[in-house]
Amino acid sequence: MRKKRHSSEIGINGLNSISNLEAEIMKIVWEKNEVTVREVHEEILRKEIGIKDKGFTPYTTIMSTMTHLAKKKILDQNRIGKTYIYTAEVDKQELSKSLIHTIADTLLEGAQKELVSKFLSDTNKLSKKNIEKFIKKLDNE
Repeated sequence: MRKKRHSSEIGINGLNSISNLEAEIMKIVWEKNEVTVREVHEEILRKEIGIKDKGFTPYTTIMSTMTHLAKKKILDQNRIGKTYIYTAEVDKQELSKSLIHTIADTLLEGAQKELVSKFLSDTNKLSKKNIEKFIKKLDNE
């Protein structure tokens, strides 16, 4: 059996990925600030009941996913008595920025500035001044 490697980076490969369920859990944590597994499970079930007739996400899946997010340092896990309380260890912007950078680096192999520049120049809703500010910001990172 292969041993899983842990990393502090957030990205798109292996342990450095974020699944749809993990993203849904993070939305709930960011909204409520502090949650238990039961609270997250109930919230996800409420959403699933509106769109499914069967195949609901089990409590144990939510529990193991939240534990996994804590191992990835995306959630903070604090034990109070027999209950774990979870809070976000990263905010939405930090997680989004990290994922976008990783995707761009992985898929575009360094060509992301040129691609973003081309995309923005093709967008009629942005002014040239705002595009230049955005490109300058990319150059500074």
